[in-house]
Amino acid sequence: MLVNKYFSIKSISGNEPGKILFTIAGILIIGLIFVISTPLEYLFMLMGIKSANGCPLLTFTSIPCPFCGMGTLFNDLFKLDFTHLFYHNPLGLIFYIFLGIMIESIMFLAFTKRKIVFTKSGYKLIWLPAGFMLLMWILNILYGHHP
Repeated sequence: MLVNKYFSIKSISGNEPGKILFTIAGILIIGLIFVISTPLEYLFMLMGIKSANGCPLLTFTSIPCPFCGMGTLFNDLFKLDFTHLFYHNPLGLIFYIFLGIMIESIMFLAFTKRKIVFTKSGYKLIWLPAGFMLLMWILNILYGHHP
């Protein structure tokens, strides 16, 4: 069992590993649906609202959200088109890399019947991804290219 100031890795039993894996799988499926098929764009089209990419914030305010351009970036990654990786969302690739590492770590721990448990001071670490998301949003507004 690993213990430090911010978190510990503890053993789990019963059906908890299955719940963790099921939750991660659900999040991945929903994320892929939104990245690949942009269902909100179809919803806007049915409502008669013109939308370039299905993002409500971009559609109604012309301000891109932190995730605008992530679907195009995902498609560029899938096609191995490395020329546009930072064009649509400047920090999108870094987001996908960190997300992949985080999901892979959680799944590995669940398969080995362990999980991460944050301590009281560990909850302060939420400011790291929140700060990254804010930086991602600012750079996406300033340098991202959206229709």
